[in-house]
Amino acid sequence: MKSLPLELCSAALLGLVCVHADAATRFVNGPLTTGLGNGTSWNNAYKGADAVNQALIASVSGDVIWVAQGIYKPTTTTTRTIYHTLKSGVALYGGFVGTETTLDQRNVASYPTILSGDLLGNDTPTAGYTENSYHVLYCVGTTTSGTVDGFTVQGGYANSATANQDKGGAVLILSGSLPTFRNCSFLSNRCTFGGGVGYVNAASPTFLNCVFKGNTGGGYGGGFDMSTSVVATFTDCIFDGNSASRAGAVEAYNSTQLKATNCLFVQNISSGSGANAGGAIWSGISSTCTIRNCTFALNKCTGGTTGGGFLNAGGTSTVSNCIFWGNVGSTNLPTGNQILNSGGTTFATYSTVEVGYTGTGNTSVNPLFVDTVARNFRLQDTSPSIDAGANSGAGTGNVTDLDRLPRFVDNPLVVDTGIGTAPIVDRGCYESQVIAPPCAGDTNANGVVDAVDLAALLAAWGTAGSPADFNNDGTVDGNDLSAVMGGWGACS
Repeated sequence: MKSLPLELCSAALLGLVCVHADAATRFVNGPLTTGLGNGTSWNNAYKGADAVNQALIASVSGDVIWVAQGIYKPTTTTTRTIYHTLKSGVALYGGFVGTETTLDQRNVASYPTILSGDLLGNDTPTAGYTENSYHVLYCVGTTTSGTVDGFTVQGGYANSATANQDKGGAVLILSGSLPTFRNCSFLSNRCTFGGGVGYVNAASPTFLNCVFKGNTGGGYGGGFDMSTSVVATFTDCIFDGNSASRAGAVEAYNSTQLKATNCLFVQNISSGSGANAGGAIWSGISSTCTIRNCTFALNKCTGGTTGGGFLNAGGTSTVSNCIFWGNVGSTNLPTGNQILNSGGTTFATYSTVEVGYTGTGNTSVNPLFVDTVARNFRLQDTSPSIDAGANSGAGTGNVTDLDRLPRFVDNPLVVDTGIGTAPIVDRGCYESQVIAPPCAGDTNANGVVDAVDLAALLAAWGTAGSPADFNNDGTVDGNDLSAVMGGWGACS
C-alpha cells in the first residue's frame, strides 16, 4: 500500500493551495518559563520574546498559530533586518490568555497581543526608535490564506534606502502576495519614504476591522503607500491621526485599485501642497478608488490650501453614500477641501459633502454627528444623512456598519430621501440604530401619544415615507389616525 504523500493538494478558486499532512495548531506563550518549548500545547508553547518567529519558522501550509497575550519581537538581537515573515497558508491568531481550547474563546480586547519592532524597548513618542526593525511583518508571495488576526503591530521604523527598507514600517507587502489582516491595530509605525503602516507593490492585501493610528509615512502615505497594479480592500477600518507629506492616510499610485467600505478617516494630515496634498487619500497615475459608506472628518492639509479630504490627481474614482465634513486646508476653509479633482475625475452620488459637490443625490447639509469634539461620528437621530443613501451604492455584501451593527435600518423619525427599496441605507460609516417606538402613534418616540403626534400625523396626511405611517402601508391615512387616537396617553 502506498504511503500518504507529504502534501495533500486541492485546486482552489485563486490557484493551487497545498496543505501538508502534518498541519497542526502551534501554541505560543512568550512569558512561559516551563515546558518543552516545542509549540505542541499551551504547556509546551514556544516561549521567549521571539516566540512568534519561532512558530512561523517551524510552520507549514495549513498550520494555525495561537498566540497568548504579550509583547513579541522579530528577534532577541538588535538586527534590524529580521522580520516576522508570513507564510502561505499559515494563519496567525492573537488574543489568547493561554488556556483556550477553541478559537472563539479568545478575547482580543482583553488580552492584547503585540508584535513590536522596538528591539530595545525604549521608544518614546519622539525618540528611541532608530534601532527598531525596518519592518515588523514581511510578506512576499503569501497566498490569500495567509492570515494575521487579533494583533497590535507597532514600533516599525523603515529608514534605510536599501532594499525597500525605507518603506512600510509595520508591514512590507510585495510580489503578488494576498494576505488578510483582521481585527488588528497598527500604531506608531514610521518610515522615511512611504507607507508608515504598509508599503504595497504589485500585491493585493485585504484589511478587515483594523485600526491605523498615529503612523508617519515620510513622503507618501501616513498609513499606506500602494503602487503598481495593487488591488487593496479595506472594510470596517479606522484611519486616525496618520501623517505624511502626501496622503495623510492612503496613497494609491500607478494603476492601484483602492476599495474602501464602512471606513472612518479622521484627523489625518498631509503637509504637502497643491496636487501633492490629500489630507486623507491621494490617488493618481491611473489609479481608481471605489469608496462606499465612508466618513471623512477633520482631515487636513497643512502645507496646501486644497485637498483636505480626497485628492484625485489622476484616474477615475467613485464615491457613494459617503460623508465629507470638516476637512480643511492650511487656510482652514472648507471650500475645495472635501473632494478635489486635480487631474482625475471623481463621480460622487448620494453623499453629504460640505459646500457641495455636483452629482446625483448629493447634499451639503450638516450631517449632525453625535459629538465631533469627542470624535463620535455616529449620526444623531434626526440627521439628514439617515435613510439618505442609495441602496445600490452600498455594494454587495455590505450588511453591517463600522460598529458591525445592521445596515439598512429604517429610522421612523426621518423621511427617506435616498433611493432603493426601503429600508434605505444611511450615509457614512455608521448606520443609525433605531429603537422602535414604545407604542403605535408615538411619532417622536418620547413615550407619550399626544397632540404633538397628532399634529405630525395631520401634517403628513396622504404622504408616503413618514414616521406617522404606523402600519407601513405607504400612506398616512385613517388607519394611522386610529393608531394615534387608540394609543392616546402614556405608552404602557
